[in-house]
Amino acid sequence: MQPVQLSLLPDPVPAPPPDLLARVPGLQAAAAITLLGGLIARAGQPGVRGDE
Repeated sequence: MQPVQLSLLPDPVPAPPPDLLARVPGLQAAAAITLLGGLIARAGQPGVRGDE
């Protein structure tokens, strides 16, 4: 079975995402990254999701 081309128009290229980190003050960005890193680290530990 051959694939069917549904449209002759090319796929639109999405706009690049805005650089949100550049808009956040440095100390707040550092604190947010630290908190996020801690959350990611704890999520991998046994017992966090009930997989003790």
